[in-house]
Amino acid sequence: MNEPHVSAPLNGRRILLTRAKPDDAIARALRMAGAQVDTLALTVSTPLDSAQLDAARTRLADGGYAWVVFSSWRAARAVVSVLSRARSLGTRIAAVGEATARWISDHAGVNADMTGAGSAAALLECFPAPASGARPVLIPRSAAAPDTLPAGLSSLGWSVEAVDAYTTTAADAADIPDNIAGNFRAGHYDAAVLTASSQARALPPLLGMPPPSTRVVTIGAPTAATARRQGIAVATQASSPTPDAIVRALTDALARPTHADAPEERNS
Repeated sequence: MNEPHVSAPLNGRRILLTRAKPDDAIARALRMAGAQVDTLALTVSTPLDSAQLDAARTRLADGGYAWVVFSSWRAARAVVSVLSRARSLGTRIAAVGEATARWISDHAGVNADMTGAGSAAALLECFPAPASGARPVLIPRSAAAPDTLPAGLSSLGWSVEAVDAYTTTAADAADIPDNIAGNFRAGHYDAAVLTASSQARALPPLLGMPPPSTRVVTIGAPTAATARRQGIAVATQASSPTPDAIVRALTDALARPTHADAPEERNS
């Protein structure tokens, strides 16, 4: 029968997903594709408190921004308590991807006015230019976030206020399970999936460099670029951050007879 091969393209493959979330959509899709998946949080995110964030939250509640733009649910979490009120006062909401938009809908009870295809660059392609005298744009974000969104919106003519809402640091080495670390270093994983730049930075010091037999698949151009700066060979970059696209990227990477000698370059 050919059906198991078609419906389970990762059958028998062992994958390390370098994040751990309850009911993770990526982990679920990989398992449905036949893979054995181990999840491991390489990073820890901590909410930040600051006078700047408090002031931004108050201004948002008062309708002081034309848009509030989120690149992750953690950024949205920082202002979720005032999103419904801000929306009622005319503030529009933009989310970089579907997962963030869904989190906002589930936790704030409002829908995003604009949802990108999973990257800051894709969101900027469809973001409108400001009208004359427009209120500014608020971007709550990670303290380690690149300036892609603020710079892009500024180039469109917006006044932008970017505020650090959380910080992401590497996990404690003592919290890494010995069996996962040992299996990774021994090359027992067919592939590893990196979903964020912070994971790419944390991987070498916590687990070491991926063995040649372990393909590395990344989500997003910034993550791929960060991984390569760490000396990690990236087999491929998923075409989008959706679970289906990640399954396809892994399937394609693992179909190659050997680990990619020259990392594939993609722009998205």
